[in-house]
Amino acid sequence: MRSPTERPLRLAPLALLLLAGCGNFSNEDIRFVEALPRREEIRVAVPAAVAPQALMATPVGAVAACTGLGTAETWLSAEKTSQDFNRGIDWVLGLVDVVRRHPPTHREQDLRRWGPFDDQQHPGNEIQIVFTRSWPAAAAPHPRYAYSFEARKRAAGGAFTPLLFGTFVGASASRGRGQLELDFTAIWAVGMQDADTPHGAMDVRYDRSGSPRVTHLTMLPAVETQGFGLVQFDYGFAGYSDGSGRFDFAIKNASGDLLAVTAGFDAAGAGRDRVEFTRAGDLTPIGSFEQCWTADACLTWVSDPLDISCPGRLNCSGGSAATCVTVPGPVPGLPPVP
Repeated sequence: MRSPTERPLRLAPLALLLLAGCGNFSNEDIRFVEALPRREEIRVAVPAAVAPQALMATPVGAVAACTGLGTAETWLSAEKTSQDFNRGIDWVLGLVDVVRRHPPTHREQDLRRWGPFDDQQHPGNEIQIVFTRSWPAAAAPHPRYAYSFEARKRAAGGAFTPLLFGTFVGASASRGRGQLELDFTAIWAVGMQDADTPHGAMDVRYDRSGSPRVTHLTMLPAVETQGFGLVQFDYGFAGYSDGSGRFDFAIKNASGDLLAVTAGFDAAGAGRDRVEFTRAGDLTPIGSFEQCWTADACLTWVSDPLDISCPGRLNCSGGSAATCVTVPGPVPGLPPVP
């Protein structure tokens, strides 16, 4: 799937319709809109030192300069994976951002609705966006917001099918926690898919109520396709105010083997990881290895009893664990928003 930055948003025609809406945002409208997540609040941000362009800018090249144990190739793959992760986030929030630009067409005390309106990119369909507000408990300091992006066949009428559903509890998107799910199967069911639309679903949970700021993204089972280039996995990111963090991600090598990576890094990009290795076609990992690296992605310690991390040669292990920098603990888990 393409992100909104790669082409105009597929639902962009709604802008023309909503421009004819009900004037400006009211203060209460803004309370609803503030429940929506923002890109900068839930995107992954790994240290710039691992970015390929940063490595290429080095006269000799940080990768080429690595000697001894070599380059932390697995960690370098975090940059590409983070870009895919953020591309999925951006695509979803491209839908959400439409609500920020135009006031609702219908208002009730604890409800706002945009639409229904025709989807000009997929003739015969119409779309609406519905927000509701409630309080999970009488003494709750903040209300619970729920929003749904829905579609249906115009000629058939009847109930709308949710395509994206989200919830949020907190003072604002930057000071609370939320969850949203994009249902690709529903997009196919109503005939609003594009040629590159995957199947399955994508679930995102985030917590911005304290430190660290945490985002989880899960690619749910799909049919032979990988949404946004991500393999099916529970991705997790925790970012701290000092620039350090944790990133749990998965990649496949050229042979289709799965590498599940749990990585921690400091603000400069030095870090350590543990990698579980699963052969293509298998369901259970056959082994694991650990590595540490410097800010320029050069390995300083490898513990790899099965020699998994250096195909084509023996004795991958070496270096000293004393060279490993201190990194944050595991990415915190996030329960569903109540």
